Amino acid sequence: MYMTRSPVDELARLRAKIAELRAREAALEARFIECNDTGRFPGYTCDVVVSRTAYQVFDISKLPQEMLDDDRYYATKHVTSIRIEDREDGMDVIALDDPEEIEVLESL
Repeated sequence: MYMTRSPVDELARLRAKIAELRAREAALEARFIECNDTGRFPGYTCDVVVSRTAYQVFDISKLPQEMLDDDRYYATKHVTSIRIEDREDGMDVIALDDPEEIEVLESL
């Protein structure tokens, strides 16, 4: 079954575009970082401001082993992730049953 407005395929296309944009963003940012300078870099419509800050990080490797082995110091957090996988030939399309669910996905 072929769906021209599949939210699944739209999500895959969006993620591909975002990946391209992030790669271009990283390349442009690298040029400013390579200057090893801070300050304002003027453009035609906006400026780039490069600044550096320092902050402290909690280093758990310095904790005693008995604390690291104690379950009282840990909490469980649940994470939901969505990934895109290429389809294999011959796989059936599973459509969402609830049209409102599709509308919600399309509005994101």
